[in-house]
Amino acid sequence: MPWYERDDFQQIWELAHDRDEMPSDYDTWHRNAVAVMNGWLARGRALEIVTIKPAEFLAWLKQTGLPNTAAVRLKFVEQRADHQGHNVA
Repeated sequence: MPWYERDDFQQIWELAHDRDEMPSDYDTWHRNAVAVMNGWLARGRALEIVTIKPAEFLAWLKQTGLPNTAAVRLKFVEQRADHQGHNVA
């Protein structure tokens, strides 16, 4: 699950190609993310939280040529989790 630190959220949001589809403030995003996380856990699903740090993520976007969208952010965290030896689904 993509995760953002409060100090990094605004930069990620400002550079997102789909920012009109995501909350513009950290508190709203965080509240929504916790609700999603709790929903998964309540259904007995496991999840891994991967923090997106702007410098690393933006370098990866430049390298891959991909846009900063929700689907691409998910792909980024799935790759990070996979590189750490975790299997994500």
